[in-house]
Amino acid sequence: MALLVLAACGGDRPEDAVREADHLFGQGHWEEAAAAYASLPPEVGRWRAYGAWRAAVVYRDGLQDLPRAREAFEACAKTWADDEWGYTCQVDLADLLRDSGEPRDAIGAYRTAVEMRPNGAHLQQCLLSSGRAYLTLGQPEQARVEWEELLQRFPTSAHAPIVALEMARSFDLQGDHKGALAAYQDVQDRFSTHSVAPLAAFGEGEALEQLGRLEEAEAKFVAAMEVHPNPGAVQIKLDSVRERRQRREQDESSVMDHGVKLNR
Repeated sequence: MALLVLAACGGDRPEDAVREADHLFGQGHWEEAAAAYASLPPEVGRWRAYGAWRAAVVYRDGLQDLPRAREAFEACAKTWADDEWGYTCQVDLADLLRDSGEPRDAIGAYRTAVEMRPNGAHLQQCLLSSGRAYLTLGQPEQARVEWEELLQRFPTSAHAPIVALEMARSFDLQGDHKGALAAYQDVQDRFSTHSVAPLAAFGEGEALEQLGRLEEAEAKFVAAMEVHPNPGAVQIKLDSVRERRQRREQDESSVMDHGVKLNR
């Protein structure tokens, strides 16, 4: 801590204060590190914004003190709004709110981050996560608005396969099984070699089942059994569909027999 004091007093190089804070962080001295980061002297220039972000991260990860972390992220984002570290604090604040079960506040925080940097480095993350937050709130249509913007702006994004799958699932959650069916088929066409393809095949089977197209659903589940990462789950669905088909066929047979007797 002596180096930090000397740096603040001008007796040492300003960057030594940053190094001392980093050293405390590396040693796992969380309270001391957070204090050192938060009190970096003006002489270190924009490293103070870095320090504000680091202090908040220490509260969140090192000390697992989420109230202090939230307060620190908020202060950092407000104080250093014109700095990249302030923008990063805003995104981290949004993630913290999302993980704390506050989806509505998280959406607001993500929106603020997008306003701060319309083309920022974390734009994809903001759109992806705000869509998921809308889904948590039971607003699948708004979730798709966020995800469609992501896919339009970043068609080659590494997130694209996952986003496309989540969009398909959002139709199911909304009860739009026809929309889900088309979306699941699109995922398999566009990302046939990606790990989302077997999951989309399973989703297609579920959509077919919901639409009463049991024979097609059964065939889809049989095919998915070979590639799905959880064949046990597929087997359960397959058994359920087969039972439904059997009951339906028995009911239809009973109705036909009853009709024959009436005609006699």
